[in-house]
Amino acid sequence: MTKQEISEKFKNKFGSDLEVIESEQPESYLYITEPKYHQLCEFARNDPDLDFDFLFLLGGVHYPDERFELALCISSHEKKHNAVIKVKLDKDNPETVTVSDVWGAANWFEREAMELFGIKFKNHPDPRLLLLVEDWDHGYPMRKGWTGPDFIPMPES
Repeated sequence: MTKQEISEKFKNKFGSDLEVIESEQPESYLYITEPKYHQLCEFARNDPDLDFDFLFLLGGVHYPDERFELALCISSHEKKHNAVIKVKLDKDNPETVTVSDVWGAANWFEREAMELFGIKFKNHPDPRLLLLVEDWDHGYPMRKGWTGPDFIPMPES
């Protein structure tokens, strides 16, 4: 499928809950509303035309004055196409449902986003710490403005 066909298939399914971002990149860029996030991921994985069977990245993004985002990069081995899914999360309570039941790789990616950004994943099967020490109580190191232990500020030049 072409980038345009992929975007159109998602748009036909999710309508006003989906925003297609135009870009020069070879893959589709899609913003989905948080309530439809899990449903979109299931559709991406299970629709035979899309067959997005591989999640190769899930990461958090922090826009301090506006919101948090999750960005997922997915691929289909069989169909040889890619897409980027983004979901905007509340700036004061970043939370969504896990997609580790859709793609097993999401388990560790989500744990990383929980630890480093403070994004909560409802129904996550294994919310243990992955990177930080168990008694870590210094906030979320990947949030903009974080100045906890081991923080090294950028030079003023």
